[in-house]
Amino acid sequence: MNEGTVLLLAGILLLFAIVTTKFSVRLNVPTLILFVFIGMLAGTDVTGLIDFADFEQARLFGTIALVIILFDGGLNTKWPNFKTVLPAALSLATVGVLVTTGIIALVAHYLLDFSWPFALLIGALIGSTDAAAVFSLLNGRPIDQKVKHTLEAESGTNDPMAVFLTILFTEFALDPASFSLIQGVLSLFYEMGLGLAIGLLIGWVLTTLMNRIQLQSSALYPTLLISGALLSYGVATSLHASGFLAVYVTGIWFSNHDLIYRDILVRFSGSLSHLAEVGMFIMLGLLVFPKQLLDPSMLVVSGIIVLTLILIARPLAVWLSLLPFRYNFREQSVITAAGLRGAVPIILATYPLSSGLPDAYPLFNIVFFTVMTSALLQGTALPWIVKLMKLDAKPTIDIEPLIQFMTVANPNAEIVEVSVPSFCPIDGKTLQEIEMPQDLLVVAVIRDDAILTPRGQTRLIGGDQLLILTPKQSEERIRQLIASLGI
Repeated sequence: MNEGTVLLLAGILLLFAIVTTKFSVRLNVPTLILFVFIGMLAGTDVTGLIDFADFEQARLFGTIALVIILFDGGLNTKWPNFKTVLPAALSLATVGVLVTTGIIALVAHYLLDFSWPFALLIGALIGSTDAAAVFSLLNGRPIDQKVKHTLEAESGTNDPMAVFLTILFTEFALDPASFSLIQGVLSLFYEMGLGLAIGLLIGWVLTTLMNRIQLQSSALYPTLLISGALLSYGVATSLHASGFLAVYVTGIWFSNHDLIYRDILVRFSGSLSHLAEVGMFIMLGLLVFPKQLLDPSMLVVSGIIVLTLILIARPLAVWLSLLPFRYNFREQSVITAAGLRGAVPIILATYPLSSGLPDAYPLFNIVFFTVMTSALLQGTALPWIVKLMKLDAKPTIDIEPLIQFMTVANPNAEIVEVSVPSFCPIDGKTLQEIEMPQDLLVVAVIRDDAILTPRGQTRLIGGDQLLILTPKQSEERIRQLIASLGI
């Protein structure tokens, strides 16, 4: 297959994947399901358009995609929100993963007759939730903020535990005689501690550099930003630390410190993350052979593991992990339902294959079936469970940065677009009736595609878009101000 054909097929698959996201919203199906399905259709077993079964290359491309997705997740995480749920999220990322792994391993060994090394490996592979799947599922959904931040923090921090357990039990399966649990636990503390330190260090160095260096073109700054993600992962893994944790922490550091061209950089990272997500799930779909998935014995085994995960392991893991924290039944129910598996388990399932573990391919099929079924059932049911538990959040005032005015070293002002909801207290008031602070200036009102010049007598109505000139990083202050005016 020549380069032109490869690029043509890539363009068609990407275009088709983006268009199908409209159906994902209407059908209430997680987008990852559609992306993987497109990859399966293009694969060897169905249309035969693309013959791809290189698990080593898949792991490489999947890891790069996950680095970009995790970094973007950190870049959109605000520390004040993150720190309030961090203890609970870390409990879910450690205790929760261990409990899930243990329950799945018990079922796989005693009920399905797997050997202990393989049973533990199956549990480790599907023990953690997936950042790409969770971020994609929660994006734009009206859900309680405490629950949403907990799920995002859990999915962003549980990858190190999943990687550690997968490598540990792969080594156990390859050579049970030399297996050492104590050495494995010490390795976990080393990997997580050093990964955290590297993530913070790379974040500090890169933010300092970006704010002080004067590049010839502003187009170079997004490249410099992404270099931080790649450096963080590369340095961490070179020192045998947790690269995924380092990347996520670097993104959080960027998110919570002054950064030149912040809004442009965040949008660039978001676009790159979406591209990585689409490409990764399509590639994972290419690795699967549907005929093998439909084997009756494979369906029975995978079905039992899926039911165990959804009905027993995940609920019990959430309950035990959140016992010390103030999460009520309704919040725990939504967290349980949103515990999606995604790309991480599938990519981790390539580790035993590339390590030469005998009979490892059935593990890949089991993990793939579990991930897809989990995403389909839990992802589809989540909106209904959120409404049932009355944890669907109220509409928020939308603050969208448009233009940033800046010096090269210090951004100091920006124009933001504010959407005025109908429930807002300023709905129906004139501008002169609204006591705006002196450092905020309404420069335009957009209504029904018409631009109105703001005057004192201009009356605002729900649905108006206000363009406001404001000092940097004032979005939250504007949101609070508009929500409180007139009450």
